[in-house]
Amino acid sequence: MSDVLERSPPWYEESGEGFANSEVVAIEEALSRAQWIVKTNDVITSTVRPIRRLSALIEPEQNNYICSSGFAVLKPTKIEPEVLLVYLRSPIVCEILDLHTTASMYPAISTEDLLNIPITLPKESTRQKITEKVRASRKAREQSKQLLEIAKTGVERAIETDEAAATTWMNQQLEALGITLTTTT
Repeated sequence: MSDVLERSPPWYEESGEGFANSEVVAIEEALSRAQWIVKTNDVITSTVRPIRRLSALIEPEQNNYICSSGFAVLKPTKIEPEVLLVYLRSPIVCEILDLHTTASMYPAISTEDLLNIPITLPKESTRQKITEKVRASRKAREQSKQLLEIAKTGVERAIETDEAAATTWMNQQLEALGITLTTTT
């Protein structure tokens, strides 16, 4: 894997879904393990219990955030970050990584061992399809969060003011997102 990646210092928390959870805290409140700076399109992967498939892609809004030393921060150089993310989250790769862990109470793989795991790159067309699907999935997730927020705010407005005003506001928000509701009878 070392010929595909440039080594960098190891982030803070991964959601289990390929997304890094992040939160702004005062420096004095940061965990002592928060030691590394991550950049957009870095891929982080847990070095502790790699069988749990905790890898994530760093989003643009997380650029220059601080990351826990419990993660390896990988800077893809000859592979798309989305492809690396899918590779690191695949069950067979996680099992291979788990085979290289040391200790039983706190099983971890060293960054050096992680970088020595072989990787076979799929052909360009396959990598492009993977990248497109991961990007579409991430975009859909973001849109679903926006829709949920519109629905929650709409319900609050309906309770506080009236249903008609809330419906009008919700429709305006949906229109701003380019979403048209269709009704079926």
